[in-house]
Amino acid sequence: MNPRWEESECIFCDLQTSARRIRHDNPQAARAFLEAAYDTFEFLARNPGLGRTRGDLGFPEVRSWRITSFRRYLIFYRELPDRIQIWRVLHGTRDLHRTLSD
Repeated sequence: MNPRWEESECIFCDLQTSARRIRHDNPQAARAFLEAAYDTFEFLARNPGLGRTRGDLGFPEVRSWRITSFRRYLIFYRELPDRIQIWRVLHGTRDLHRTLSD
C-alpha cells in the first residue's frame, strides 16, 4: 500500500514562511527543513493515528506531530478514510489557538 496524504491550501504558505525564517540564519537548514517536513508527512501517512489529539485547541479530530530534526515545528493533520490530510505546519511557540482559529 502506498502511503497517501493530501495537503490543505495552507501548507504551501506555512512551509514557505517557515523556510524563509530559517533561511535568514541558515540557508542549508531551510532546505533540510523542507525535506524533513515531507519525510515526516510520508511517515505519518504510513503510521496514521500517531501524535497528540488536539481537542485542547478546539479540534478533536486533529492530531499534531513534530517534524523530525525540527522539533519546534508541528504538523497538524487529520485522518481520512483512505489518507491523511496535512492541515497546518506551525512553529510550536506561536499562539496556536489563535492561529488555528483564524
